[in-house]
Amino acid sequence: MNTRWMIKNLTQIEDIGHLIDECLHAPIESLDPLFERAFKEARERFSDTIAFHMPGMVHYETDFYEATDPYRFPSFSVTGSGCALNCEHCKGHLLESMIPTLAPEILWEKLREVKRRGGKGALVSGGATSKGNTPLMEFVPVMAKAKKELDLNIVVHTGVVFPEMARALADAEIDGAMLDVIGSAETLREVYHLNLKPTSFDQSMALLEENGVPVMPHIVVGLHFGKLVGEAEAIKMIAKHDPKSIIVVALKPLDGTPMEQVTPSSPTDIARVILATRLAIPDKPLILGCARPHGAHRRETDRLAIDAGVSGIAYPTEEGYEHAKERGLSIVMSEECCSLMDNALPLLSQGGR
Repeated sequence: MNTRWMIKNLTQIEDIGHLIDECLHAPIESLDPLFERAFKEARERFSDTIAFHMPGMVHYETDFYEATDPYRFPSFSVTGSGCALNCEHCKGHLLESMIPTLAPEILWEKLREVKRRGGKGALVSGGATSKGNTPLMEFVPVMAKAKKELDLNIVVHTGVVFPEMARALADAEIDGAMLDVIGSAETLREVYHLNLKPTSFDQSMALLEENGVPVMPHIVVGLHFGKLVGEAEAIKMIAKHDPKSIIVVALKPLDGTPMEQVTPSSPTDIARVILATRLAIPDKPLILGCARPHGAHRRETDRLAIDAGVSGIAYPTEEGYEHAKERGLSIVMSEECCSLMDNALPLLSQGGR
């Protein structure tokens, strides 16, 4: 059992549940003191600096920063656009923005291209198998080679983790494993088409930790057709572990999927989840990740996320940039994946000042 969780007594566990419930369900106007507490604690524990991340997944141009080379930190899909699950929110469309690397030798050449063009690393991802895992095993030796010979930072999307994968990723000395932590069996069944229990993600995080692989769990707000279902349980699951960082993202309805007409969770609901995560797990870097709706929704989400004490934001809006400055934060720009926040802000990985 994880020692971090063992030191929590029953009262502390119950307090976390009550706190999360208040953040998610209390009238929003009553949460101002908690927002101020979250912002203050984040600054005291870490610093008055926030990291803005613009990796190679998206062409990014704003008045304050430009990052246009897709190889500065690209994402590769080892399955191309293929996925055995065909989840309701994606149907493979999220994979289309990734560079296909369907064989280990292709991945190696792409990673060499990253190095030639001055990139710092890459995300290796892909669609899932029918068991819920990303089929990375045959690509792990290439990742290990890239770590040793190219000195690149490598992070992966694992999906559900099995023992052999945890051991292989540890041997390869990858820089981090990302996985969506789903807290609802109903969501797993109806959205992911998986007959699994949420404890699969608890076990996955435990396996990675036992093997010394840095864990970067994701909480997907509104994944259940735009509703908050299972987010509280996901936060509680993550609180049992010792993640390197925590990333909050949100459902972005995509054309050509069964969810294209779904109303996504509001910026306020996303902020509630960020607030609950920050207060329940105050000692870990917390990031607003790249997946979230665009437009006015995104601008408001960025502002509220800063108020709720995030340590970083992926692809921030200009409004988010201005709000960070208004709140007295210094800004560091990074062209790496937001999961590697400690590279941008080493102070955060030390647990404070």
